[in-house]
Amino acid sequence: MKRRHQVVLFAVLLLSLTILSPSFDFRGVQQNQDQDQENDAFPNAVTRSENQQAPVEIVVSMSESEFQVFSAIAKQVAAARVVKINLRNLPSDTYKKVLDNELAVGDSGDVILLNSEEIQGYAKRGHLYPLNATTLSKSIGDSVSLLREKTEWNGYQWGMPFDFDPYVLASRSKSLANAGLERLPQNLDEWTRVINKMENKSQKLLAINIDDAYAADAWLNEFGSGVAPSTLKTATESHTAGGNEQALQVLNWVQPYIQVQNTNPDFADKDMQEEALMVVTPFSQLVNNDLALTEERLPNRIMFKPLAPVTSRSFVITSGSHEAEQASRWIEGMTSNSVQSDWYQQAHYLPGQQQQLNTESQKLSVEGQIMSGNGQEWFVAKTSETPVMDNPELVLQYNKKVQQFLQGVISANQYVNDILKMQQSSK
Repeated sequence: MKRRHQVVLFAVLLLSLTILSPSFDFRGVQQNQDQDQENDAFPNAVTRSENQQAPVEIVVSMSESEFQVFSAIAKQVAAARVVKINLRNLPSDTYKKVLDNELAVGDSGDVILLNSEEIQGYAKRGHLYPLNATTLSKSIGDSVSLLREKTEWNGYQWGMPFDFDPYVLASRSKSLANAGLERLPQNLDEWTRVINKMENKSQKLLAINIDDAYAADAWLNEFGSGVAPSTLKTATESHTAGGNEQALQVLNWVQPYIQVQNTNPDFADKDMQEEALMVVTPFSQLVNNDLALTEERLPNRIMFKPLAPVTSRSFVITSGSHEAEQASRWIEGMTSNSVQSDWYQQAHYLPGQQQQLNTESQKLSVEGQIMSGNGQEWFVAKTSETPVMDNPELVLQYNKKVQQFLQGVISANQYVNDILKMQQSSK
């Protein structure tokens, strides 16, 4: 055979091998080795082909009105990202039980919107898929770092922060001025001055939801470490040595001026401001029910300051998902700046992405509702890192004592001592 024919035959053979072997890579075998190693570490990284692609199932727990907004935005993102989705909204009272049962058998859908505090626990039990193995690894660093820390474990990222809803202490600027105040109280001395101005007046100082243990915990954190249920467990011996004597004294002075109710207070009702000077409520509740926070330059605008703890939600991908790539594309769209802005404007939860949070905070700062607008003011009060407020049984026990104090049944000193005794007996 002539040499020219040999060359032609070899070329045809090489071309045939290339067509029959799509995984063949002229750049060498290193890429395939890297991919194999990645697949060994993250076995679900390779999803089904387009012809086999199933809808990404997304599980949330929201009120009906909130879910309607979420559903509309989720479908718009899915269309833009060319991802098929199915949405499932579980009732709040059965949400955790249903998730735990489904995760145990590996049949819980692809994406779940979880409370960020729960993510590490689910990751440790092997129920979640690390986002480091998805396209989200490129954008997860754009999220709010203090929220992102809650979704990290063992060197991996298990959740993408979506939104958060801090508790706030709020009042109308005009009402504060009428009470002789230039701002909301910032420390014990300022709380004392507020109380002195409230003497011999029928108006209450503070309205709070007595059934919301986290609202009370957020407000009590204003009076220093070792007063709120979430920090009592970490209180030092200074407690018994009178280290919190001033805080407890101020709380006892405040107690007669507390108005308790069974719902989150807001200023939608015009009579509310006449009943109480200040309210403790979730930020979303404040925005949702009062236009004074969203309209510019109103003379009777709302002033507020963030409290702890901060509750947040993050998207996770389950370890049983076969659509990790499609799921990550959809999550990426849901956490883009434009979608985060839409979600804030319609659902009134603050963005989990730092850039958009800065934007919304700056708007509030210009309008005079908060002191600064750099996105960090929401975390000025330390959130609880103790397991106290993460344990439903402990929350229930401690909340009974908090309620007794808010209702004036026991003093602040009795409330603190009773909780400390409960902690000692539970050891």
